[in-house]
Parts: sequence; structure tokens; C-alpha cells
Amino acid sequence: MLKPFYQGKLDAFCAVYAVLNGLRLVNGIRTTRARDILNDVLLNLALKPAEFSAFLNQKTDYVDIVDNLLESLKGPMHLEVSKPFEHNPDAGADEFWDVCADWLGEDGIARHRAVVFRFLRFVELQKPPFNRHWTTADYVKKNTLHLFDCSHEAEAILNVDRKSFATSQDGLNARRLLLIPPVSVRFMSLA
Repeated sequence: MLKPFYQGKLDAFCAVYAVLNGLRLVNGIRTTRARDILNDVLLNLALKPAEFSAFLNQKTDYVDIVDNLLESLKGPMHLEVSKPFEHNPDAGADEFWDVCADWLGEDGIARHRAVVFRFLRFVELQKPPFNRHWTTADYVKKNTLHLFDCSHEAEAILNVDRKSFATSQDGLNARRLLLIPPVSVRFMSLA
């Protein structure tokens, strides 16, 4: 059984791990290649102190880092990458669900497909998010989006129920405390 690469407990590299786990699903990269890619990302960011500081201190949404990494891997990894909500940043939760479910199906791994996206998890609506996290989805079964996630924390989100999230601040409520910005969604597949 294929397992995700797990993020270290003390780092803030979930965006890179989400891409690496997408690569693991799409073309089965191994640990040594994943480590090389992570090292390259860190070395390249270290050349830009302001960006590197933002990366380490979670002062970015990581979208540019994810996009640059995916762009650099398209050729060498034979990837096709798309932004399904690029022209519809205000897509609602139902549209998000339908588009992702259609893309992945119940056999995303067999189809060599993955969805990478960011979520913000709230505990209280009037306060900042409890955490901001990038993850990878590998399939949808009934009303559950299964995450092939890099976290092995006790409180990690490993599944997203269809009715448990919103795609805008306005859609959050006491039962929907997970925000998934559609503009962060990236589809990955073999080219």
C-alpha cells in the first residue's frame, strides 16, 4: 500500500510535501527523489532571504511556491498541471466538490491523478485560523474526500466530508469550520 511522505513535526513545509505526495500518487516517486526535490526547493529559497523567511515563518500562502515547483517538475516528471478554478475563484463548495470528485473519482491513484490544495481550519469563527495547511487528495468515495496527507499529528484532518467545509469566509459557520480557497486547487496527472 502506497503511503504518503510525512512532514517533520517542527517544519512548515506542508506545501512542498503536498506536491511531493501528489507526485507519489501520479508517478510513484521514491523517498530519495522526494528528498532531492525538497532539498532543491530549500536551497533555491535560501538564495532569496525575504522569501525564505516568509516560507519558514508561514508568512505566505505558498501558492507561488507550489506553482513554481509544479512548473519546474512538469517536464522531468511528465506532469500535467491545471488550475480548475483559475477563472472562477468564487466557486462554491458544491462546485468545488463536483469538480474534484469528477477529476479523482473513486480511483484517483489508479488514474494517476491527485488534487493539491490549501485549507484553513478554524476553531472559532471570529479568530484567526487554528492552522493553515496544504494537502493532497487521492480519491472521493460517496461524500468523503480522502486526503493523502503529510501530517501524522493526532488532530490531523485525513478526510473532508462534503458538508464540512466552505470555499469563502461567508460560508463558514459552527458546523463548517474548514475553508478551502478554490484558487489554491491544482490538479496533477501524467502528461
